[in-house]
Amino acid sequence: MKKLLIVSSSSRILKEPKEPVQAVKRFDGIMIRSIRNYVNRLKSVDVLILSPVYGLIPPEKKIPYHEPIGGSWPKIEFSKTQIRIAQKVNLPTIRNILSQQKYNEIYVNVGKTMLRLIEGFDQFVPKTTKIIYAKGKGIGPKMAHMKKWMEQQTR
Repeated sequence: MKKLLIVSSSSRILKEPKEPVQAVKRFDGIMIRSIRNYVNRLKSVDVLILSPVYGLIPPEKKIPYHEPIGGSWPKIEFSKTQIRIAQKVNLPTIRNILSQQKYNEIYVNVGKTMLRLIEGFDQFVPKTTKIIYAKGKGIGPKMAHMKKWMEQQTR
């Protein structure tokens, strides 16, 4: 059965090339760089990147450059209005995806603030689907946890 990986985009965004490129190539944070290394080897895993600008997008979606939002991501904050707007886009997106594809596991690696942009998505997840959140305090432990999970999906 298939699995779904949801990971945050990053505030580190490559300006070049000027024309739109795949999201996995445009975003350049540590989590996305790790996804780049595994995306073609992951077996039966769909990947979604959570972006405050584009919402939930597949890694191959071509996107143009845009200025980073919120500066330093550990300190990024969204207003209640921004969160509601993002949820109005993201929740139907994930509901639609989950209605079209059954997953036995969903792995989520997004920070607390970014998680608010998809808050409530679990109401659309079947009870038989396991939701795993990246474990660890800080980016290093969460990165290691996600890499271990991805490594298991390449076997």
